[in-house]
Amino acid sequence: MTRFSIAGGAIVALASMACATARADTHDRLFVYGFDPATDPPANANEAARFLTQATFGPSPADIARLTALGYDAWIEEQLARAPTLGAPTVEQVVNARTGAAQNVSQMQRLQRWYWQAAYAPDQLRQRMAWALSQIFVISDQSSAISQYVVPMAGYYDMLAKDAFAPYRTLLGDVTWHPMMGRYLSSFRNQKPSATTSPDENYAREVMQLFSIGLILRDMDFSPILDNGVEIPTYDQTTITHTAKVFSGFTWSDAPTAPPNFFGGGLTFAAQYAPMECFGTEWFPASGSGSNNMRHDITGDDGTTATPKTVVGGVTIPANQTCAQDVNDELDILAAHPNVAPSMARQLIQRFVSSNPSPQYIERVAQVLDAPGANLGDAVKAILMDGEARNPPALASGDSYGKLREPILRLTALWRAFNAQAQPADAYGEVKMTANNSLTSSFGQGPLESPTVFNFYEPDYQQPGPFADHDRYSPELQILSEASVYSSANYYYNFSAKAYVGMSNPPTDRPLIDLSTLTANATNPAAMVATIDKSLLYGTMSSTMRTTLTGMLTNLNGASAAEKAWSAIYVTMLSPEFATQR
Repeated sequence: MTRFSIAGGAIVALASMACATARADTHDRLFVYGFDPATDPPANANEAARFLTQATFGPSPADIARLTALGYDAWIEEQLARAPTLGAPTVEQVVNARTGAAQNVSQMQRLQRWYWQAAYAPDQLRQRMAWALSQIFVISDQSSAISQYVVPMAGYYDMLAKDAFAPYRTLLGDVTWHPMMGRYLSSFRNQKPSATTSPDENYAREVMQLFSIGLILRDMDFSPILDNGVEIPTYDQTTITHTAKVFSGFTWSDAPTAPPNFFGGGLTFAAQYAPMECFGTEWFPASGSGSNNMRHDITGDDGTTATPKTVVGGVTIPANQTCAQDVNDELDILAAHPNVAPSMARQLIQRFVSSNPSPQYIERVAQVLDAPGANLGDAVKAILMDGEARNPPALASGDSYGKLREPILRLTALWRAFNAQAQPADAYGEVKMTANNSLTSSFGQGPLESPTVFNFYEPDYQQPGPFADHDRYSPELQILSEASVYSSANYYYNFSAKAYVGMSNPPTDRPLIDLSTLTANATNPAAMVATIDKSLLYGTMSSTMRTTLTGMLTNLNGASAAEKAWSAIYVTMLSPEFATQR
């Protein structure tokens, strides 16, 4: 717990040093490897595809070739150096064009762009990291507080992409100050107490429970720290009440200050996703004339400025500070907490590699993230290059290694494996990707569409039965049901059997997959199955599945080459072997 003694100024100084070297680091990442042969290439194309299944939205032939040429380390460094592919500028153009033509605007405009980025953006590792972070730092269009903010929500996701490899403290700050998070978790227009109200506690609670330190003290391997056999809470209700004072006074970045209008602003898209302004003592006096415009709670524990705010770990924040000082102090305290590194390490490993990482794997990644000057890019590199990621144990009964592939990742893997051709942009500049459906109701998940702040599934979810009986975690199984299996199967059919290059009357509302690598061997079932194995299963197809698929294709002797091809793809997408990532 000695880390709580780190001075806020020292933390800020370290952050400033990191920012100052960011551009040089990017240049170094781009050019350090020169043109020498890779020193650590994958052993074969299957190993490359397996790595890319973990690190991207699915292996493509081009990415397999690039990884093989560069090797693991250089490929990761190249990805860390790539600029983020952004969604908000395109979404804003589409929204403006549709609005100008009196067309309906909805979250579909944001979703179409998101799926395009997942399938085609060159910064695949950054996009995959943003997807992981969006499931930790959750906002959702299912909330009426932000459902109408199409462009600003795209801006929030862009912020996650920009910060995907940044220091954790940078990400935590940008999340906290973003107006979409403010509106979603009630810190937006949260105010100092009145005779009948107190500051809203929603963000204060979730920033601790979900975005940083969790509910109980943890060792670096994520195991609970015990006191006489009892878990130790990280905070209590009193801590939440004191912390809520910190997150008060926020409003739109363009809210007028002369004359003041706390409830004004938000007049442009840019203002709706720019960091919030705070009506604290940096703008208005704490007492006397004009103090009614000061909305930030500057008081301490007893409601006066005679006492400080006592927050997590018993650390205090001085009373009577500006809003920015209070917020920065609180975020510095949270970011320095020893729980952050193991909590973030475990959740990120779950998103990229395995639902049940060993304590040793968690600790190795946590130590990387906890090192001075470390950032999230260092953490994701450690996750992907760890021996537990690169060397899976032999498949055996009761094996808990790996994870269930998310429904979205199964779809994007299809597109990328078979070089799906995107549709041309329509009259409004929009590229259709999802067959005019959000896919969330069918898949049980969608980008920034979680039913609650706890994501689509929780990291500690244990499917009743063998998983729970053996104390194993299975997050993605929380969204799996008879209904979702049926509905997702229907959509996989629509994106394979009803969406391929060369078909008659092809749809114009989704990408078209290229079946040529399969149809070239239409008279050779074994060769077609080998291509499926390489393209979708990175060479792990079981002999039983190989025999089944080969028999199916043999029995389709009267079918066209295309029907054989999409049938093999579709049946594979429904298979347990494709559903499981190892």
